[in-house]
Amino acid sequence: MLKKSTIMLLCSCLLLGLLASAVGSSKAEAAFGSGDFLKANGTVVRKNSGTGNVVNLRGTNLGGWLLQEEWMTPSGAVDEYTLRRTLTNRFGESGAQSLINGYQDNWIQAGDLDNIKNWGMNVVRVPIYWEDFMNTSGVMKPDSVTFRKLDWLIDEAGKRNLYVILDLHGAPGAACPWHSCGQENSNQLWTNSTYQNWTIQIWERMATRYKGNPTVAAYDLLNEPLVTMGTGENAAQIKQKMDFYDRMYKAVRAKDADHMIIIAAFFDWWAASPPTTYGWTNVMYQTHHYQFTDYNNWDLTNSEMDRWLKDMASYQKNWNVPVLAGEFSFGQDDLTEKWLSGLNALNASWTNWSYKVKGGGTWGYYNNNNNPAPNLNTDSAATIASKWSKFTTANFASNTTFQNVVKKHTGTAPFTETWSSLKANANGTFVSAENGGADSLVANRDTAGHWERFKIIQNSDGTVSFLSMSNIKYVQADLNNGGRLIASATYPSTWEKFTREDLGGGLVAFKSVANGKYVSADLNNGGVLYANRNAVGGAWEQFIVTAN
Repeated sequence: MLKKSTIMLLCSCLLLGLLASAVGSSKAEAAFGSGDFLKANGTVVRKNSGTGNVVNLRGTNLGGWLLQEEWMTPSGAVDEYTLRRTLTNRFGESGAQSLINGYQDNWIQAGDLDNIKNWGMNVVRVPIYWEDFMNTSGVMKPDSVTFRKLDWLIDEAGKRNLYVILDLHGAPGAACPWHSCGQENSNQLWTNSTYQNWTIQIWERMATRYKGNPTVAAYDLLNEPLVTMGTGENAAQIKQKMDFYDRMYKAVRAKDADHMIIIAAFFDWWAASPPTTYGWTNVMYQTHHYQFTDYNNWDLTNSEMDRWLKDMASYQKNWNVPVLAGEFSFGQDDLTEKWLSGLNALNASWTNWSYKVKGGGTWGYYNNNNNPAPNLNTDSAATIASKWSKFTTANFASNTTFQNVVKKHTGTAPFTETWSSLKANANGTFVSAENGGADSLVANRDTAGHWERFKIIQNSDGTVSFLSMSNIKYVQADLNNGGRLIASATYPSTWEKFTREDLGGGLVAFKSVANGKYVSADLNNGGVLYANRNAVGGAWEQFIVTAN
């Protein structure tokens, strides 16, 4: 075994060039201006501290960078905690840090941010590990260690007009039982007050450093928090989790009153509390979406996706919060397109998992790097550094098919965030997407509830489309069934487009682009809506649109 001094010299020589360009001498300065500062405003995110234009954050996770996961990175260890213990035991704290620095300088570089920007994205979510902030005895590390890569990222991202979400992916003791939280089968955050105090201190330190920085979009307090060892939480456990969120929220707000704070709805919405419970403001809620029961089962994923979008729309509206789909990956490109289209229609923000992975499939925009991972127990420091150096993105295959799928959905303009109801002038009742959207639209309801609300989408060609809240699908004029209207389409195409004509007196008519016929509430057929009339002949073709 080499002496520690020799190891240090060797690692330093290998990394000197990278470190010289990566380490700044002061706090990162944001390229964004004050008008770009983001805040929550109702169900959307807006610039100019919440008063400007709507911004839908669309991007990717820099997974495996500051917290390695063995399945996607060349970690050589079951989790980040084990990786650091092994390196520290063999090479000392400084030697371990030098090797980790070298890995981080290779995994994500400035060119990677160029790629992300060129795909039309505007945000990166960066998973962070707690040991970059303090050692295992709770002593804070110097800024030169803690903020070495975060300052670099925020500075470089700001230059490219990319926002950054700071995600405490691996909290002290781990906030979930999986390797993705940094320490497999631990999950001690919920039972150890010391770990909870350390987590608070980490967030106080981050909030103090990045207060007022407009490149930072939000503070993502915990990744996939789960009080149990993998089962669903009961009411008491959910309250325990949300109470700790409230403690973190208050600690951050004491240091930074302005940045958005992200609350996890994990496993699902039922495992979180609305912001009114604790008086939270300027918060965004985050969901993660994976179908692991049978990953390649198209029908099952499609069905789950319908439920996810429906639930997201409901909670987004009822809790009056913006939503981030912070992680997701699907085995089929067409389902990815459906998912992104549905999220965009809700003005939901999204970051897929992940930017790059060493394996294949649809997990990364870059993949299939077959270089060997180091053996942390036997390889020399020089060998570990050399093996990790082969995981720059240039050594990965470009997953162009997946890149092109996602690029189609990064530049869509934000939709109007208002849900509306349609009332038929023919009988004075509201139009309903009957049976949760499974049946035809029909004018038969005295009041407007979930099934009776639609988002009127202004298409770029001057037409409009209707997105049903009942199932988050677009209303189409089904020409195979006499032009009947039904909420069944994933994307707005010809059958899903209508022209709107103002008739005066608050009345409007809609003409189907598919067949050039006007929409009518057919009172001879129970009020079912059809696009089958050549002209506006009277009340049957007249509707009243009300925002609600």
